[in-house]
Amino acid sequence: YVEALRALADAGVRLRGDLMIAAVCGEIEKTQWGEAQGGEFRGYAAGSRYLVSHGGVADMCILGEPTEGKVVLGHFGSLWLRLSTQGNFIHTAFTEGKRGLNSILRMREVLDAVLEWIPTWEDDPENAYRGAKAIVNVGAIQGGFGWRVSRTPHRTDLFLDVRVPPTKPMTLARAQVLELARGLRERFPAYGVEAEVYVTAPGAEIAEDHPLIAAVDESHEEVFGTRPERDVTRWFSDASALTRYGVPTVNYGTSTGLLDTDYGENLEIEGLVKMAHVYALAATKVCGVAA
Repeated sequence: YVEALRALADAGVRLRGDLMIAAVCGEIEKTQWGEAQGGEFRGYAAGSRYLVSHGGVADMCILGEPTEGKVVLGHFGSLWLRLSTQGNFIHTAFTEGKRGLNSILRMREVLDAVLEWIPTWEDDPENAYRGAKAIVNVGAIQGGFGWRVSRTPHRTDLFLDVRVPPTKPMTLARAQVLELARGLRERFPAYGVEAEVYVTAPGAEIAEDHPLIAAVDESHEEVFGTRPERDVTRWFSDASALTRYGVPTVNYGTSTGLLDTDYGENLEIEGLVKMAHVYALAATKVCGVAA
C-alpha cells in the first residue's frame, strides 16, 4: 500500500479523493478464552472494529489478504462452539468399575456423535456459497491434568470451528448449532453436556457490479495482461467488520508466500511490485486524478 502511494507521489499524480491506509492489529483468527486472556489473544478483526468505531470509515476498501491475485467477492464466517462433558474426580486407586464416569471417555462418545453431525452441516446446500461447501474443524480438546494423572478428569472440553456462509445470519447459524448440543444432552443425559458459542464472526461479500470491482479488474488486466479470476474463501477477513459499517470491501492481494527451509515464509519481489502497481492504478480509477 505504502509503495503504491509513494509511486503515485513520485510520478506527480495527485488524487482528487482521499486515500487512507489502515494498519491494524488483531486480524488473526483467534479469541480470548479460559486462561488465554489479554491483547495477544484478541483477534477476529479487533483492530478493524476499533478503527471503524473511531472514525476510520471510507467509501470502499481493498483488503490485501493473500488471494493469489484473485478477486474474492465473498468469504465464509466462523462460529466457534465449546462442548463439555462432566465426570467424577477421584484417585486412580478407586476407579475400578467407574471408568464410565470419566469425562474424557464420555467425550469420546460425544465426539463420535459430533463426527456424525458434521457432514449434515457441510453437505447442506443452505450452507454452501458460490459453489463452495461449508466446513467444520475439530480444533481442540482439553481434559484432565497432565501433571496429576492420578486423578480422573472431572471435565473435558471439545472445541469446534463451524464455517458459516455470508448469506446465513449468525443468529440462525447459532440456533442450528445449539440444536446439536440439545440433541447431545438428550442422547447422553448423564454426561452433563454443556455448550457455549464463544465466537460469531460473520462472513462478508461485495457485489460483482460494485465500482471497486471494475477498478480492480481493469488495473489487474493492465499489469498482468488478463482479467483476475474470482474465488471464494472459507477463511475470515476484516471485511466482515468493515462491511457492517458500510464500507464495501474486496479481498485482493498477492500470493500467500513461498515456504523455504532457509528463509521461511517469503514472497517474490516481482509479485509485490506488480501488486503495488495494481493498487496504485486502482486508486487513480476510484479517486480520480486532479488536473
